[in-house]
Amino acid sequence: MSQHCVKKRGGFRYYVSEEQLHAFAKLTPLQRLEWVDEARTFTLMARTPETAKRQERLRRGETIVPVK
Repeated sequence: MSQHCVKKRGGFRYYVSEEQLHAFAKLTPLQRLEWVDEARTFTLMARTPETAKRQERLRRGETIVPVK
């Protein structure tokens, strides 16, 4: 694979248990959408300006903290 095809690694990871997956699977499609929207709204309301900058860096595939 040529080097220009390698995607930069950034972002974050988290663990979801089997129990959490099963609980989410039991929700209706509407309940799932409502859950996602509530999480999105909470995240937007609770974030600081620095958190907003870090989230934007993650979206671009960069590290959370700029590399100097």
